[in-house]
Amino acid sequence: MEQETRLIRLYLFLNNIVSLVVVLFLFRLAFLFTYRAPDPWSMKDLLTAFGVGLRFDLSTAAYVLIPLTLLIFIPTDSRSARLRKIFSGISLIWFGLLILCLFVDLIYYSYAGRHLTFEIFNTTGDLFPLLLIGLKQYLPGIFALLLFMAFFSFCYAALVRELFRREGAIPSGLLRRVFVYTTNLLLVAGLTVVLGRGGLQMKPQKMSEAYLACGSTYLGNLALNGVYTSLRTLYSADENKEKLWWKIRSVSPEGAQDKEVRRIISPEREEVVDSAYPLFRHFRYAKEEFRPLNVVIFIMESWTGKFTGSVGGIEDATPFFSSLSREGIVFRNFFASGQRSIEGISAVLTSLPPWGGMILSLNATLAQMPVKFLPAMLQEKGYNTYFIHGAKYDSMGFASLTRHAGLSTYISKKEILKAGGKDDGIWGIYDEDTFQFAHRLFTEQKQPFFSVIFSLSSHTPYKRPSKDFDHYGAETPFAEFLNSLRYSDYALARFFEEAKKAGYFRDTVFVILGDHTEGSANRDNLYEMFHVPCLIYAPAHLKPMVIDRPVTQADLAPTILDILRSSAPHASAGISALTPTPGGQGLLAYGDRMVFVKDDWLLLSSVERSQGLFNYRQNPDADLSEKEGDRLREMEDALHAHLLLVNDLVVRNRLFPPRHLSP
Repeated sequence: MEQETRLIRLYLFLNNIVSLVVVLFLFRLAFLFTYRAPDPWSMKDLLTAFGVGLRFDLSTAAYVLIPLTLLIFIPTDSRSARLRKIFSGISLIWFGLLILCLFVDLIYYSYAGRHLTFEIFNTTGDLFPLLLIGLKQYLPGIFALLLFMAFFSFCYAALVRELFRREGAIPSGLLRRVFVYTTNLLLVAGLTVVLGRGGLQMKPQKMSEAYLACGSTYLGNLALNGVYTSLRTLYSADENKEKLWWKIRSVSPEGAQDKEVRRIISPEREEVVDSAYPLFRHFRYAKEEFRPLNVVIFIMESWTGKFTGSVGGIEDATPFFSSLSREGIVFRNFFASGQRSIEGISAVLTSLPPWGGMILSLNATLAQMPVKFLPAMLQEKGYNTYFIHGAKYDSMGFASLTRHAGLSTYISKKEILKAGGKDDGIWGIYDEDTFQFAHRLFTEQKQPFFSVIFSLSSHTPYKRPSKDFDHYGAETPFAEFLNSLRYSDYALARFFEEAKKAGYFRDTVFVILGDHTEGSANRDNLYEMFHVPCLIYAPAHLKPMVIDRPVTQADLAPTILDILRSSAPHASAGISALTPTPGGQGLLAYGDRMVFVKDDWLLLSSVERSQGLFNYRQNPDADLSEKEGDRLREMEDALHAHLLLVNDLVVRNRLFPPRHLSP
């Protein structure tokens, strides 16, 4: 009994660790039975994934249970019944939040094909619509979750009660009590450090080790859990992966960054303003050549290349967009820069790839940098700037992002409701009403304007105003999503029907693109996961053409400046799509990993090493890493050069010279 007394705090710590590891194991089983593997796996593969997963689970438990561990070591009488009740209550609340996070992660995987990353920290303002979606689409799962949480609470409370019941008398003597307390503390602290680091190896384990150890993306995802990936991504963004950058730098060829600068900047069409800021340049237009055209960017929620006929989709759920494509510049191989709306919008406005937390509103370093992005540049030219979105104000954290980018007016659900817009009951205003609101706003403008309109209706649960928009029957795979695309496409058609009658139409450049793909329908290969439609439409100013080389969302800002014939200096990691070049490339965010597109190739990689090489034109499913060794090394060198260049310029504050901030 005396030994039990001495180790009571250690027992409570171990009880918490084991309890959470069991929960994580059960959710791993749920993942296994919910999502089938794309390739056959053996029992050995499965055991490897679960073994690797146990290591990550122990690390997860050590980190996320630190608040409860600190609670255990409050210096008070551990025999107190009141203390036991307080400890049990706080612990159950904490475990409940963790279990809820795992449940959300299990659902999220069906859309994104990966675990949660920073999403869990960026959706707190949208809990109500998320709850409504959950109640509508996942009611049986929520019921099972509540039963599981009740069962877990009963078992956990019983275990804690038994541990406290076995507690004996407090050791007599101050020195002895201090010794017992210190012994418990040192044991628990040591275990926390060892488990949190993933073992006794020299370096802490990394997320990428799961994929390397398991040998496939699916088994790697099986080994990981959403709590760990969320915390790891948050940590990685804050730390800037500094040690890993040095590793890349050590294998990157000499002069690689200079070569990357020369690739991005076309000397025939652009001029670098200051050699200390290598990406800060301007197009070689005369000031009087500037065309003060309006710019309207429709960023369409979850629009996917696979279901857009004009960009090679297997199904054309967007017939109006496809008809409009014949009159504009259509991109056959356009890639979303990430898998989240905020990643795509950030890339469009900043021309910076969002990998590694490089998102304007979420990256503390980037947010504090003296950079003038596209909307702010046009404001200086006398433009009014707008962000229009039918959800509530600051949904998904857009308010901070748009404010930093230079969009001065944020129009949300509240304003559109007052103007007669109809609420879908979940997220906000139906697309048709939002687009018509935007049209009426544009007709009132007396000066040039720049506007981003972010659609809503093609977001799960895919609400439409009526059954009249149900073009696809239940027998069609992904029918609900496809019907929502048809409705959003109809809303676009209604907008252009009215816009063509308005005075602003002739002198407006319209850009229509997807923010990211719809995850559950696009997990067959990397190309499908990032391929979105994009069209630039200004029939009075731009000749129709088809651009087949790869272009990304980060290329749009310089492209727009090129169309406007602007000579204003800009800092862009992208290239104008109108620059004559035989190839193209870009960096795409894929959780803690990345995808690098160059010419016909896609490289899947972590910072440490590549994990797959694919030719998206010939066979997007086949990993050609072993057959194409020279191509693999070429892609790795290009990726490292791009990563180093952009990261160094941000960290060293060398994107935009401060003296150019004033008009």
